[in-house]
Amino acid sequence: MRRILPLLLLCFGLFPILPQGPAFARPVYHVGTRALSPPFSFLAVKDGVQGVRGYSVDEMAMLGKIMGADMEFRAIHDLDKRRELFLNGSVDILAHDSKEAADELDAIWIPVGISLRHHLYVNKDCRSVTCLRDLNNRKVVAITSAPYNADIKLGDETVWMSSPLEALNMVSQGVMDVFVAPSERVADDLIERYQIPDIMKKGVVLGESPLGIIVPRNRPELATDIRRAFHRLQETGLDAQLRDKWFGKPTITDDIRYYAKYAAIASGAAGIIFIAIVAWNVSLKRRVDRVTQDLRRTEQRYRDLIESSPDMIFLVNEEGLVLHANERAHDSLRFPSPVGEVSLRQLVTREYVDEIDAFLKKVFNDGCDKFEFDMTGGGGQPMEVEVAGRIIQGPVQTQLLACLFARNVTERNRMEEELIQSERLGIIGKMAASLAHEINNPLGVIQANAEDLMFEEDLAPEVKSGLLAVQRNAIRAGEITKGLLEAATPKPMSMDVIEVGDLVRDALSLLGSRKRKRVELELPGEPLFIRGDERALQQVLMNLVFNSLAVTGEGERILIRARKAGQGEGETVRLEVSDNGTGIERHNLTQIFEPFFSSRKGGFGLGLFITRRMVERHDGLIFAESEPGMGTCMYLEFPSVRHEEA
Repeated sequence: MRRILPLLLLCFGLFPILPQGPAFARPVYHVGTRALSPPFSFLAVKDGVQGVRGYSVDEMAMLGKIMGADMEFRAIHDLDKRRELFLNGSVDILAHDSKEAADELDAIWIPVGISLRHHLYVNKDCRSVTCLRDLNNRKVVAITSAPYNADIKLGDETVWMSSPLEALNMVSQGVMDVFVAPSERVADDLIERYQIPDIMKKGVVLGESPLGIIVPRNRPELATDIRRAFHRLQETGLDAQLRDKWFGKPTITDDIRYYAKYAAIASGAAGIIFIAIVAWNVSLKRRVDRVTQDLRRTEQRYRDLIESSPDMIFLVNEEGLVLHANERAHDSLRFPSPVGEVSLRQLVTREYVDEIDAFLKKVFNDGCDKFEFDMTGGGGQPMEVEVAGRIIQGPVQTQLLACLFARNVTERNRMEEELIQSERLGIIGKMAASLAHEINNPLGVIQANAEDLMFEEDLAPEVKSGLLAVQRNAIRAGEITKGLLEAATPKPMSMDVIEVGDLVRDALSLLGSRKRKRVELELPGEPLFIRGDERALQQVLMNLVFNSLAVTGEGERILIRARKAGQGEGETVRLEVSDNGTGIERHNLTQIFEPFFSSRKGGFGLGLFITRRMVERHDGLIFAESEPGMGTCMYLEFPSVRHEEA
């Protein structure tokens, strides 16, 4: 009621002094405001008509009413365009811009008592960014011409956008890592309004830029009228109500003396109660202290025992609700909410939800059980965990509880997998050594006889076609045995400094002219150097190019791109071989580099396995990104060699 009364008084008080009738023409001012900055200003549809709404619009409309003028709003998305229209006189007033913008325009700046708070917004997987110093090697997006504080320095690789909504969506989808938001209020409103997922606000406020109304310097009378009108808004408390409406936070405009009276009464009552409590507490303090110390010592011993455990420990009820978890569990797993509100079903991966229910049922029915699950680790990645559970027996229990001991066995399982892989490679080596010689000799005889027969005269076309098929398959069989032998017994490599551009061009020269025309190159102007065996690296590139040629049509292109990645000692050279072919199923991306795995009809699954072995022998890394029907991109990364070393 105290807030509504000044608004009514202002409305009825202004009515008699406003000009009436056609003899008094009301001035019209054109106000430039941004269209995509809620809650300050944004486009909205009301009664079938699109218009501009927001805090800036309401404030300028109130000022116009006090001044006896009409405000016409022009929704201009681009900040530079707003300033251009201001300079050429198409716009009379700029609503809510910075002091720096007014100085650049040589205009009058009228502060309105609010500021833009700059803040960092990151993708949920980018947990290490909390301040500006963490932006190195991160993909950063910012807003063009935004009034950032002078202390905010952004690198040359920063991507500049005109729309904060587009910037937030890029961070949400993982295209960019960090958004340096010029306005915390705008970013929070957009995230809530459009329900943008997978994005978090991190760190502290980076700085503030005060906002104000900008008026041309050659119109001082307009600036004077706006100042008087704004002062009138403050006197009546309408500016505070306007901020409550759009920002949802009360401003300091209430009558302090009104609240101070009740604060003094409350403080006095609290003081009396406090004195009574202290007097009562002193009489019992000695006995309570003695009992409390004993309880604390006992509790600390049990707490130390639980918290010092190298395993994760959970206390759960029959419904699977986690009532307690030790520090190791909190550090190792991603807890979605505080203990007491977390279910074990939220900690395991989706495919193990039914299994965790069956496991708990057996623990509470049989008294104990043991099983292995995949849980979601602190970094969001699955973690293989072995869990053993046992019912807790106690005379004072009001409900049946179980204690679960969980151990991370990811590394153990990985070592077992590597052991199996080593045994598999040993089998390949023995098989290659025993079969290569025996198979290659008859294959050579088959190939030689096929070639001799092809030179016979008067061969029927179908006979010649059959001989060609025999020759092709003999060559293919020889390549398979050769691949097996090279995978098991790799040859020593000559590690020289190689210029990546020359390496790519020399490798492509091995292709036929028709296939070479389907490959596009995107190489940097500066030379990039790595250390390696040129012949082996050419074979790596050819394996990837041939794979792309096999899954793309004659008219489709394959792109090879080279660029530098990282900085300092961690600098690498990245090679990308991408196509728009059939693509790879997501669940197969982790298996395509394993021996004998192939999704292509007639394939033996050795090409990418041999390629990975060669890359790893160069201290490199190979991985793939693909979507079915959208194509595949193979990434190669090698340690960069400095120009001086080359």
